[in-house]
Amino acid sequence: MNPENKLIIHAAITGAVPGKKDTPHFPVGIDAIVECSQRVREAGAAIVHFHARDKEGNPSCDPDLYCEIVEKIRRKTDLIVCVSLNGHLGQDSEHRAAALAARPDMAGLALGSMNFSEPPGRNSPADIEDLAARITAAGALPELEVFDTGFIAQADHLIKKEVLRPPFYFTIILGALGTAPLDLGALALMVAMLPQAATWAVAGLGRYQLDANVMAMAAGGHVRVGLEDNIHYDRQGSELADNPRLVSRVARIAREMGREPATPEQARRIIGLPAARADMKELLLKQVALSGK
Repeated sequence: MNPENKLIIHAAITGAVPGKKDTPHFPVGIDAIVECSQRVREAGAAIVHFHARDKEGNPSCDPDLYCEIVEKIRRKTDLIVCVSLNGHLGQDSEHRAAALAARPDMAGLALGSMNFSEPPGRNSPADIEDLAARITAAGALPELEVFDTGFIAQADHLIKKEVLRPPFYFTIILGALGTAPLDLGALALMVAMLPQAATWAVAGLGRYQLDANVMAMAAGGHVRVGLEDNIHYDRQGSELADNPRLVSRVARIAREMGREPATPEQARRIIGLPAARADMKELLLKQVALSGK
């Protein structure tokens, strides 16, 4: 429930495709990801979503990396933590699920395959079902990534099989070639197809990010924003962005539209996630006391 019209800002700060070769602002390494998480929290994000990288900067499924990053983010922030189980590495579902060892709050689960990058994101029906079951068994909530209407039909299939159970959190991703375009009609259709009482956010790829976010805010949804989906600040692609700046812009526009960004605790209530652990709350209170705020 969202009686106060709060906006959940979901910061996707790293991805499997872009990297340092594309922008110097891309956070690579444990400390960089943790620091960026702190900064997007300060800018208004309630959820942080990341893909781990190895020492060479390549996407990694190493559970030790995920465990260290998640533990450090939780020490320093109250963010809801979402890890990626992406299909761009060409690995089986067991390897992709290794990040669940970190006991995240949420885990990204694309409900179909995508051809918008090289290599394409491969998500077979068997892998999707296996990953969904593994996410639930780990005590996390799937971030159900949908790029077209068929992805929502896949979700309906898994709901009927009780592989997916409420609460449901969907991210509708628009603007990828070969999937749903950035279009009001496409968004309206996909939202209408979602399960009743589902929480939903919208992301736009590349130059479509800001328009997709504003459409979502106006329609009562939430937003995903960050360098995973878009490395530029402007539509022309002439100015590189950084994650805190992208989050800050969305937060500012949201406030001007009468939608105050949700805190992580408020976002948990809206989505239906369990409250933060008591020990985490105690640590955060101590940090606030020490800072004198």
